[in-house]
Amino acid sequence: MPSAKTIGRNRPLRWLALALALTTAARAEPTLDLPGTGSLAFDDNAVLAAADAGSEFWDKFTFKFTQLVYAQVHTHKTDSGALKQATVEDNRLGLLIKYQNPFAPGWNLQGSGQAKLYWPSDYDFEGLSSQSIEMEQRLDNLEMRLNELYLSKTFGSHTFKLGRQTLVWGEAEGNSVLDTLNVLEYRDLSTIEVEDARINQWFAVWEHFADARRWAMFVNLNPQFNPLPRKGSPAYVAPLFPIDAPDSDRHRVEAGARMQWSVEHSDVSLMAAYLYENQLHYLTPVRLSGHIQAKDNGYWLLGASVNRAIGKLLLKLDLAYSVGLLEDTTVYWPIPHTSTVRKDQIGASLGFDYALTNDQSINASVLARSFLAHDSGLAPGERTANGDIFGTWLIRYNCRFLNDTLTFTSFNQGTLNAGQALSSAMLSYAIDDHWSVMGTVIATFANKRSALPILDQDVRVGFSISYSL
Repeated sequence: MPSAKTIGRNRPLRWLALALALTTAARAEPTLDLPGTGSLAFDDNAVLAAADAGSEFWDKFTFKFTQLVYAQVHTHKTDSGALKQATVEDNRLGLLIKYQNPFAPGWNLQGSGQAKLYWPSDYDFEGLSSQSIEMEQRLDNLEMRLNELYLSKTFGSHTFKLGRQTLVWGEAEGNSVLDTLNVLEYRDLSTIEVEDARINQWFAVWEHFADARRWAMFVNLNPQFNPLPRKGSPAYVAPLFPIDAPDSDRHRVEAGARMQWSVEHSDVSLMAAYLYENQLHYLTPVRLSGHIQAKDNGYWLLGASVNRAIGKLLLKLDLAYSVGLLEDTTVYWPIPHTSTVRKDQIGASLGFDYALTNDQSINASVLARSFLAHDSGLAPGERTANGDIFGTWLIRYNCRFLNDTLTFTSFNQGTLNAGQALSSAMLSYAIDDHWSVMGTVIATFANKRSALPILDQDVRVGFSISYSL
């Protein structure tokens, strides 16, 4: 007889099997037994109407199953001195469900969610429920999360959206000083693109279109923060002190507005918002018996963005002025600890997209930030954590072959001070309309002064196979 623990672990398998069976049955052709064989005979029109209704319902869904395996294949010592053994890190079966229903004129309901089943060799197998984030649930080694769920209504030139959704500001995709509205979770190295790392939030959004102009406003009544790395994940480092959560009694609100207009070959936007930094500031204690404090930071953002199309070249520029940001500092006396000071910051992202051919494209960008008077107001022995100018660079290359069935993608990103860098190459092949496979190679570098020295000299190889319907 199987044990209770074995039965508990089999529940996710039954859940995924049931989901696949339901989707297969829903898309199968209806069959009826002949009268006199113990079944009921139905009117043909009623049968066709029921079949059409069932087909119409399931046509609003898309499903994608993906089995993914990633392994760190380079046994080595990192720049921080840690020994890294070659090992499988990710081994999981995922289900992605998307739903879109324009159920009435001007109305649309859209949602998506995912479930992940972790196999024993995955670092997140039987992960702790305390590591879960908002809208995420865990059952043994099964994890479920709601990505988006919002209702939209359009009438005339106005559109209202309410629910869990993505809001993106700025032109430099994945490397913009203005793309700060959604929190991020780079849980492991199988998540590279920022589009896959975004965690949607609950927004109320109004948009208005008129001629070549567009106005938009949003309100977020429950801002969230970037979660800490999962225990056991490649980026996880055990804290030296217990971590206290930020004050849960504070009522936080984010709100902002944007105006955009189009001129010949260009789009120009102006925006203003009151936001909370996605990343909490973690302050180490001044006593050995103390706790790490997680400090949130509300600030004002003023921004502008512009793009310019010149033939196959699209130039992009984002500018940001942030009022009242916290700057991390290190205090060396009497006991080394971290602190913060509040200052203003300027930032800019400059990039381009270029279509080399119909099947090849490249985009690149540089993001740079600087605190104004970043050394002023510091106590003796206190130093800022960042230099005068800090930021990131990004280069992506994409090429399609064999009538778009084979795609090669190169993704490279690093910091301006050369403290961290990531380089990856991905090759995906669409076998048919349902099946696809992808192979990935990722290399990372990080020195002792970077945020993640534990990733220095890591080399990862990944493989995934997907089925969509």
